[in-house]
Amino acid sequence: MTSNDAVELDQLLNETKDVLVEYVNQCQQEGVSVIDPHSPQELEKIFDFELTEKGVGPEGILDTIQGMLRYSVRSWNNRFIDKLYSGTDPIGVISELILGVLNSNNHVYHVSPVTTMMEIKTSRKMAEFIGFKDGSGITCPGGSASNQLAVITARNRKFPHIKREGFRRGEVLTMFTSAHSHYSFEKAAIMMGIGTDHLISVPCTDHGTMIPEELEKCIQQSISRGESPFFVNGTAGTTVLGAFDPLRAIGAICQKYGLWFHVDGSWGGSVMFSNKLRHLIDGSELADSYTINPHKMLGIPLQCSYLLTKDPHVLQKFNALNAEYLFHGEHYDLGDGTVGCGRRPDAVKMFLAWKYRGAKGFEIRVDRGFDLAQYMYHKLSEHPRFRLVAKPVNLNVCFWYIPESLDLSLEKINAEVFGNHLAQVTKEIHAYMRRSGRFMFDYAPLHHPEPLPIFFRIITHPRLTFDEVDELVKTIAEVGEKIFPNYEEFDEDSESVQSR
Repeated sequence: MTSNDAVELDQLLNETKDVLVEYVNQCQQEGVSVIDPHSPQELEKIFDFELTEKGVGPEGILDTIQGMLRYSVRSWNNRFIDKLYSGTDPIGVISELILGVLNSNNHVYHVSPVTTMMEIKTSRKMAEFIGFKDGSGITCPGGSASNQLAVITARNRKFPHIKREGFRRGEVLTMFTSAHSHYSFEKAAIMMGIGTDHLISVPCTDHGTMIPEELEKCIQQSISRGESPFFVNGTAGTTVLGAFDPLRAIGAICQKYGLWFHVDGSWGGSVMFSNKLRHLIDGSELADSYTINPHKMLGIPLQCSYLLTKDPHVLQKFNALNAEYLFHGEHYDLGDGTVGCGRRPDAVKMFLAWKYRGAKGFEIRVDRGFDLAQYMYHKLSEHPRFRLVAKPVNLNVCFWYIPESLDLSLEKINAEVFGNHLAQVTKEIHAYMRRSGRFMFDYAPLHHPEPLPIFFRIITHPRLTFDEVDELVKTIAEVGEKIFPNYEEFDEDSESVQSR
């Protein structure tokens, strides 16, 4: 017995449309929590995760959908400021729906002509924005995958024999990235058999930016050891502090030593759309490749990541295997430029959003996020109980709350003990706020150049309002005063600060 797919789709859409619209509207209402927190054990009791022999059909699936929405994190809520992304928007939802209906695969042109052209056009346009005159690119399943494809392509270009023979006896390849960079480069070193010991960590300034002189020193030392340097990563927006490396100086060093220069702009690379902020990626035109994640700062639905390249043919030239059962010599086939096969056409989401908002819409969004970060910085600076880790240069606002009852003289007497106190204060407040569901944000450590106590990390996404920033600062201060009215002793054997 066959079903009428159009009739079933119509029924499901009619049943879920109102539920989804109501959900989005509710997420943005005053007083609605970011999440109703439950442990995995509690969640198993209140949500039906059972997979049975007989399905529930259209009549029963609505209960599952409603439960899924109810117990998930509400990223549409402005107060979700935990990670490097936030809720999408109506055109984002529509683009995902279209992708689901098309069920396309962007590996060969003849099965996905329109979506392939959308990927090519968006890649070329963004390549122009960063100074790649004739550049192009490709989408990858996330920023880590984009970074890893850059490393693999760089390796294959400089050492083409490895693609066939593997490593030769005694051959040691080295890569370089800042001490504040993303761990995806460590993953790449592991995947390719280079080893994390040969991913050389370059020292940074107190603000989290790579020091070019230290990079050159590391390269020279690697050469003197008989190793083969081939790849340097500069970060445009580090994960914790949001720092931008000095790309022009790094690019000049890469040219001097003949190394592939990659820019990981997964987080901050979207400043390419802002006339006011584009100076932060000055020198990006010197790079060979550039990662950007529109699903972060630009609000495109997860996930959407591009690897842009200065040479439009480099991905195909050094990664293709020309599998004849799939690829038939079509110039517009994209899949052979990757290390995978099937490819979701994520570029559709970027293309439709660009059509809908225009580049100017992206610029407004990016600028607003940066304005919010500076506003929050000034609010925290004016409050006696907060201390900033660094002045934000991105959407990352990093700071500590210091209880009035915590003796500041202890910092000079024993910085390590003081730091342990401060870290526990951060964790206690974070746990309290997380349980309340009012705001959802994170904390982070920092180990370079010197270890710092764990601190709050807030991401001021453009969905946030200035009034909500005021409320956030006020709430953290009130929670801190409530939990730590009398800070007497710190028990290193317990998980919580002892207070009364």
